[in-house]
Parts: sequence; structure tokens; C-alpha cells
Amino acid sequence: MKNSISKLMALALLAVIVGCGPKAAEHAEGDGHDHAKEEGGGHDDHGEEAGGAKFAEGKGIALMDETRKAIGLETVEAEERKLTPVVSIEAQVYRAANEPSRVNGERAGSAYAAALLSPALAEKLKPGDTATLKTHETEYPATVWKIDPASKDAVNNEEVIIEIPDSQNTLHVGDFVSGSVTETGRTESVVAIPRSAVLETATGKFAYVQNGDHLLRTPVSTGAENADFIEITDGLYSGDVVASKSVETLYLIELRATKGGGHSH
Repeated sequence: MKNSISKLMALALLAVIVGCGPKAAEHAEGDGHDHAKEEGGGHDDHGEEAGGAKFAEGKGIALMDETRKAIGLETVEAEERKLTPVVSIEAQVYRAANEPSRVNGERAGSAYAAALLSPALAEKLKPGDTATLKTHETEYPATVWKIDPASKDAVNNEEVIIEIPDSQNTLHVGDFVSGSVTETGRTESVVAIPRSAVLETATGKFAYVQNGDHLLRTPVSTGAENADFIEITDGLYSGDVVASKSVETLYLIELRATKGGGHSH
């Protein structure tokens, strides 16, 4: 719901910014563009110009200062950071805290939830790793209790069991909990940007990179992440300047310029 509200607000803001400009001609290409910089500036600018946003293929989006302020645009540098990675997880409770202890080690007073993760993610975790999970607006500290590579689903995901202390017995069998597990004992120095700077679409992940006076949508590959930052394994160098806020609005502006519409994926 929160994402839907944010998208509606972005659409409304976009209409104010570029709604009075002439409609751009539809672009013949698909969602993904060739982001190689063209020598000699052979592309003509097109898109919404009257409202303070102008798009040029191969260069990106140019915004007037007033428009930057209106959409709340902020930029940061990609930089080397030490990240303690986290793994996003969604699990379903299969045992409530009011059940008696079991011989297999499951204890009364804790709920237990099972998650299925790909082997590549499951192998990053180990018993004792800390987790933070949430359901019904309540946050629960938890730990990885067991990883069972023998319990696999149809696509070979491995089962990860999470132990959630729940003295108030607020979690019930069948409840879903979601959050993240911190990979303890592993910290790496990587090129990273704020998570808010990464745009996820049906065609992949992107960042809007400063390209002279423009912001150019550039494909990126991501790796380790924590609550605030995400590693960029390909597509950016340390020192590159990227938009850290309002990337969805930038994407809507680009779509309007290249396709004559404002449909997000």
C-alpha cells in the first residue's frame, strides 16, 4: 500500500511538472536504452521541455533547478564502504510459542518459522545469525536456528528455520513474518550507494548517474546489502554521482518523454 501511495504521489507531481508541455513523440525502442555515450552529441533533445524536464537519448534527463527542488532530488557519490551484508527473508510460522518443548530442541516460549532460500543465499547464513522480523506492525528480534539443505522445494530452495522469542504468544501458526538476517562475521569493503538510489524495473536494476548536466539511467548489478546501503558489483565506479532520492519520478519523466506515457513496471 505504501508503495502504491508513493507512486500515486509521484504521478501527481509529475503531472504538475511536465503536464503543460507538448506531448513527446513515442520512442521506437523498448524500455531498455543503449546507455553508451554518443560522441559528438548526435542525438536531438526531445521530451518534456516546457515544464522544466528535458530528455536526450544517450545523455539522460536534464532538470531545471526549480524542478529538482519540486521532486526532492538529491545526489550522492558512490563510495567504498564496509558492509555487513543482510539477507532478506520471508518465513511462515509453523509452531507457536505456547507449545511444549520438543526433543528436537524447539523450546517453549519461542515461535518457529520456516523460510525457503536459494542455496546461494542459504549458504551465506549459519545458526546463531541474528534476524529482525516483522508482522502486524510488531517487530521481533530472532535468530537462525537451523539450516536444513535436505528439505528442498521443487526448485531446490533450502529450508531455513528461524527461532523467534515470543513470550506474549502473539505469533500464530500460519502467520507470515518478513525482514532480514544479518550475516555475522562477514564485513567487506565494496562500492556502495544508498538503497533508495537503486531503481528496480521489469527489465532490471538501474541507477541515475550524473552525466554532465544530465542524469543517465544506467544498468547496475548489486550484491551485498544492509538496511541503508547496497553494493554495486557492476555499472558504477567509486566517485560516480547518482540520484539518491526521487528515482521513480525520474523514471516516470523518462517514460513520458520516450513513450508518451507514464506507466511504471
